[in-house]
Amino acid sequence: MTVGTRELGTGRATSELSLLIDIGSAWTKAAVVGRTLGQWRIAAHAAQPTAWDEAELIATLVARMAGRVDPRVSARMSALLADAPRIAVHTPARPGRIALAAVSSELSGQAARRAAEAAGWVVVEAVTVDDGRPVAERLTALQSAEVDAWLVAGGFDAEGGDGALEMAGLVAAARGGGRSPVVWAGSAELTERVGAFFEPGVLRAVANPRPSADRENVVPLRRFLDALIERLVERGAARQLAPIGFGRAVAELARAARLRVVGVDLGARYATWAGADENGIAESRVVASGGLASPSLTVPGGAARIAHSLPLAIDELAVADALQNLRARPGSVPQTEEELAVVHGAARALLADLAADGPPLGSVDLLIGSGRTIAAAPLPAQSMQLLLDGVRPIGIVQVAIDSAGALGPLGALRDDEIVEGLGTLRDDLLTPLGAAVVCQGGRPGHASMRITIHRVGWPSLGPIDVRPGQLEVVPLPRGQVAELEIELDPMVSLGAPRRTRRLRAMVSGGAVGLVLDARDVPLLLPRRNDDRRAVLMAWRAAFLREARLPPEAGA
Repeated sequence: MTVGTRELGTGRATSELSLLIDIGSAWTKAAVVGRTLGQWRIAAHAAQPTAWDEAELIATLVARMAGRVDPRVSARMSALLADAPRIAVHTPARPGRIALAAVSSELSGQAARRAAEAAGWVVVEAVTVDDGRPVAERLTALQSAEVDAWLVAGGFDAEGGDGALEMAGLVAAARGGGRSPVVWAGSAELTERVGAFFEPGVLRAVANPRPSADRENVVPLRRFLDALIERLVERGAARQLAPIGFGRAVAELARAARLRVVGVDLGARYATWAGADENGIAESRVVASGGLASPSLTVPGGAARIAHSLPLAIDELAVADALQNLRARPGSVPQTEEELAVVHGAARALLADLAADGPPLGSVDLLIGSGRTIAAAPLPAQSMQLLLDGVRPIGIVQVAIDSAGALGPLGALRDDEIVEGLGTLRDDLLTPLGAAVVCQGGRPGHASMRITIHRVGWPSLGPIDVRPGQLEVVPLPRGQVAELEIELDPMVSLGAPRRTRRLRAMVSGGAVGLVLDARDVPLLLPRRNDDRRAVLMAWRAAFLREARLPPEAGA
């Protein structure tokens, strides 16, 4: 499959191939791109723990191409792959470390922390005026922190505040000079007074992320911290970072297809959210501690939260133990159904946090899942459920996975090459799972949605009534296009600015099919354990059982 043409006069076959490699903190993913019959295709892909030797990865790729390679080159495929040109990205060797000093833990502190974590920083120490500690203890905590930068936040734009000046003084005392930058993200009226605590050129002022008690805007601070982390931690290599490459690829996919696209990449340590509109204008967030090793899963109450979301009756202590093991070894492979349920429960929670920390999702045309937990789930239906349960994309959305892990490496190409790279591999780049219709709201005893499916060349299906809390999976294979005729209950929304009760939409199928999801946004679960597990088990069964054709229209 990867063979080109015979060299003139030599009788020797030539090969044209390259490797796309994503080196994560736990797993390394590789895809072989080869040219066959004049067209570039992804010939094989594989993943292995990053700690393993590269020879093992090449051997796996060779084995997966067995029988599809021209016999004239099959004997030397290992050498060809070892010497092939590569496009590689990697997870940052370490996250940026920042110390936060804020006026209040609930307002300025939370806003500044969200902005820092969404830009890929880890907040190694945080002090606030209202944290209950004496000044000496706060100073000691800041002095003991090893950081790349300092962040001071607080005060509303309409008024100053002694608390912000107190925090700036603490940072100045703890910092003790040096070259580490200080970012001031607070009241504009205090900028000059805060700057007086530091030597010239140290302070960088950014727009206040909490300009008033009832308004928050973390985007300017996050973007500034995005650029700062590139300068301090990964100088000159931003494109080769997997989160950056993933975001650039999502933006180009959106621009080329004229679609609104959201991509989520859940790794061992990092989580990336990349969204782009029809013009390719992108907005991305990178959470350095948002992956499966996230400390948020093991804080008090973390195990209870995950256990509450599981369809299986797993003891909370067992869930806590599994989460601790996952944090220590995020690249491990679940060996039992219970372990897999905990990993998927953790992934859903992390995706929900990632979605909730940004602006409202809005209407999305294409949702892409990446990372081993999502894209390499044992069954495509599990990948679909992880994305729909975690992200909860309201509206009519196509869903796909980056099964080969190729988006990150292709996003590392130069601007003039990324268009060609993604366009060349468009047929192999994503694995379509199908489409979903996700609604919000509803009334007990009334159908949230009534949907009729018109398939080209086949009888129409339905109408299908989907009631609040229910979901239906209808078979719609890859490549098949269908027109949906949707009638909504007056209390139900598909996320459009203007509510309409009747609408039509075109969707295409995939490995799972068409999911009709009326479970509300966010998901609502019963309080009683037995009732909750029964509901969760029914949802899981709906995804996993073989989809059955509903009655034909008019039958």
